[in-house]
Amino acid sequence: MPDTKPIFNILLVEDNELNQKFALAVLRKLGYQIDVAENGLVGLEKFKSKKYDIILMDIQMPEMNGIEATMAIRQIEALEGANKHIPIIAVTAFALEQDRKNCTEAGMDDFLAKPYKPQELEQKILDVSRRFGIY
Repeated sequence: MPDTKPIFNILLVEDNELNQKFALAVLRKLGYQIDVAENGLVGLEKFKSKKYDIILMDIQMPEMNGIEATMAIRQIEALEGANKHIPIIAVTAFALEQDRKNCTEAGMDDFLAKPYKPQELEQKILDVSRRFGIY
């Protein structure tokens, strides 16, 4: 049986251009489809207009931060029904235990500290996809 990898449709919400380029290179090499939003407000609008399998969410961004964007996404999902839950992975330089707690309380499903290695990002994506039955 061949080992087939899923092709996920991922929304990357990240304001730092260098971090965007790194993540895009990693995700494209893995064969994923990626859209980029430069802040939480743009990320929220993209979430409303297109179906994504997973969201990678930075925390500290202008306009709307990752915590606020995640809470808004979770409110929309709650209105749409219980079957609407998109996994959100916090990808942030804020790696203290309180930061993890804040992300979890906002509705994020996992946490990846920057800087990260490409294989760490891939593993987080696969972990949440399995946990939520996407793959």
